Amino acid sequence: MSKVKSVIFVALLAVAQGVLGTTEVDGMRLWAGPDQIRFVIDLTQQPQYEIFVLKNPDRLVIDLFDAEISGHGVKPPTATETVLKIRTGRPDRYTLRVVLDLDRPVAYSDFLLEPKNPYPYRLVVDISRDQTENAKETRPEKARFKKFLVAVDPGHGGDDPGAIGSGGTQEKRIVLEIAQKLVRLINSDGRMQAFLTRHGDYYVSLRSRIEIARREKADAFISIHADAAKRKTAKGASVFVLSDRGASSEMGKWLAARENASDLAGGVAIGDQEPDIQETLLDMGLDWKLKQSKKLGREILSEIEQIGALHSDQVEEAAFVVLKSVDIPSVLVETGFITNKEEESLLRSTKSQEQISRAIFRGLKRYCDVEVSCLKENVSDALEIFGPSNLVAKSLSGNHSLMLTDRFFDPMDRGDVLDTQSLKRSVVE
Repeated sequence: MSKVKSVIFVALLAVAQGVLGTTEVDGMRLWAGPDQIRFVIDLTQQPQYEIFVLKNPDRLVIDLFDAEISGHGVKPPTATETVLKIRTGRPDRYTLRVVLDLDRPVAYSDFLLEPKNPYPYRLVVDISRDQTENAKETRPEKARFKKFLVAVDPGHGGDDPGAIGSGGTQEKRIVLEIAQKLVRLINSDGRMQAFLTRHGDYYVSLRSRIEIARREKADAFISIHADAAKRKTAKGASVFVLSDRGASSEMGKWLAARENASDLAGGVAIGDQEPDIQETLLDMGLDWKLKQSKKLGREILSEIEQIGALHSDQVEEAAFVVLKSVDIPSVLVETGFITNKEEESLLRSTKSQEQISRAIFRGLKRYCDVEVSCLKENVSDALEIFGPSNLVAKSLSGNHSLMLTDRFFDPMDRGDVLDTQSLKRSVVE
């Protein structure tokens, strides 16, 4: 072999080793949520790895084979509850070991996400406390005619920043701030109570947001977003409800596709998600849920119109996954376009966030004023507000309570009238 050929061969071999050889760790992140901790490792190519736990002391170990820390260096993330420290080392020359020192036993699951712009390969490890150490408190059943419970859902979070404005504003931070303000307003109303589906900067999958609302027995679900558009001049707020027949506008189709893809950005093992939606959509309650969702959406939209521009002056329909709970009236509020420089500036403003949250709250109050499940505990008050034709009394195991009739779904269509005095006696006796 000539000297030139030898040089070329050595060069090609070096290139091949670079392409097919060492995997580089390009970043690490730790997100702490109320139910689990998520540890994410960014990788330059698909890794070979092994994960196991060690006792005395408790540790979670991730071995990455034929891997190394990238040339610019990677700083391990700050420790949080349960994870005391994160460190790296080499048990042998071919293995990069990442060790999470723990303060207790844990259970874990892991999966690998393929590259999706702007993310590289990501190894995701979800850590939860050992169930024997973390038995959840059993919640009592929510009493009927107590407070109207509202799930407020700030979109995105954690590894999924959502839309990003030209000034670097991240949607996940804006919507959490608006949602927190909205919850405080709702909790100031004696009839209602609210809770958040996420409290900090961590990701909650779209299906999990629905499950949180259902587990807490929410009466309404409001998802808060501040989205992007291809046209940088697009502006104004919109309100969406679920459509099982497709979006009612091109913008709705584009936004739904974008929001529904957030599970990929947030890091979800897609193979474990997305049960058969079609059977669920056949549930008898869907028609009622859609009707109530539109009522709620119209009230919120009319209030938002009083404080700023609307992108659409009617409630839009789109197939957002996060709205697909068939038994909870649900709306998604696009508070504005973060890709519009003017609206990005407004959305960052505390004053504008207060105005938006107050507008949503006023719309919710108007919905609550005519919604039977938001009744006051006093029967006379209920009769005064709604009239006897929308209520019926039923005795259950000696306890008298008001129940909705099956024709409540559209009380204005009801022609028969109950005897008010009989109703009062049935409940009070």
